Amino acid sequence: MTNCSSRGLLRVLDERGAVEVGTLAATLDEHPVTVTQVCYDLQSDGHVRQVSGGVYTITEDGREHLMTLSE
Repeated sequence: MTNCSSRGLLRVLDERGAVEVGTLAATLDEHPVTVTQVCYDLQSDGHVRQVSGGVYTITEDGREHLMTLSE
């Protein structure tokens, strides 16, 4: 994962709210499958939540975790 870091993905969700995987992929310049896998991982950790098919949003735990991640 080059551009599709957890920090980058969480930052986009924090700034934009609920975002579809295709939009996240375009924003992060990554393949949608890569973005989906990162979202699954973040969801398992409680940092994002899937609100509908392919649409994710950041959780409060995700916002707190984002603040701990370095640039």
